[in-house]
Amino acid sequence: GLKFEEIQERFGEEFFNICFDENERVLRAVGGTLQDFFNGFDALLEHIRTSFGKQAALESPSFLCKELPEGTLMLHYFHPHRTVGFAMPGMIKAAAKKIYRLDVAVEQVASEKLGSDASNPGNCGCLTFLIKECDDTNITKNLPQGTSQVPADLRISISTFCRAFPFHLMFDPHMSVLQLGEGLRKQLRCDTHKVLKFQDCFEIVSPRVHAAFERVLLRLSTPFVIRTKPEASGTEHKDKV
Repeated sequence: GLKFEEIQERFGEEFFNICFDENERVLRAVGGTLQDFFNGFDALLEHIRTSFGKQAALESPSFLCKELPEGTLMLHYFHPHRTVGFAMPGMIKAAAKKIYRLDVAVEQVASEKLGSDASNPGNCGCLTFLIKECDDTNITKNLPQGTSQVPADLRISISTFCRAFPFHLMFDPHMSVLQLGEGLRKQLRCDTHKVLKFQDCFEIVSPRVHAAFERVLLRLSTPFVIRTKPEASGTEHKDKV
């Protein structure tokens, strides 16, 4: 007979294959890498909930995938659904194979082996998996050719960008605000010559993450809702996506 782990893996693979057959175009568009795929899943779940007129609850399932120094991925699945949690090892392997043509090894890690992890500040229910490519190559990939690296090789000028996106916001790894769209600048009524910190002017409404550069990078595919702080704008709270 089959071992329990083999049954679990095959169930997950079949579960993913059914979803993939029905939603291939959507699943292929979630992320450019396996890490981006899982970090973009919250946005996909939010879209599905919105389509059915629902809102995320405090205990809605969510995903967070981080790259470890040796190139292995660590996937956290918060508030796991019982059936999906059981199927995750096989689903991870199937997603890697079908979408990214990767053969990966998946290991579920007990939470006590991880020690303290700031990724789970609420100490909620969480399943954690280590994902490693079998041929020891890095699962992540470099930026595609043609990606802008400096202002000089931008596809559009900075002035055109600012006119097109009057509510844009740019900040550096220290969360210092580098650039504000004119719409946001007027709303904040801030001193243009003053160095601003993101956390002094805004707070993140959703997703529920700390205002840290690394946290934002992990959720690049997720729509963020931010709120201006009243002391910064002199007005009532206003949410912006």
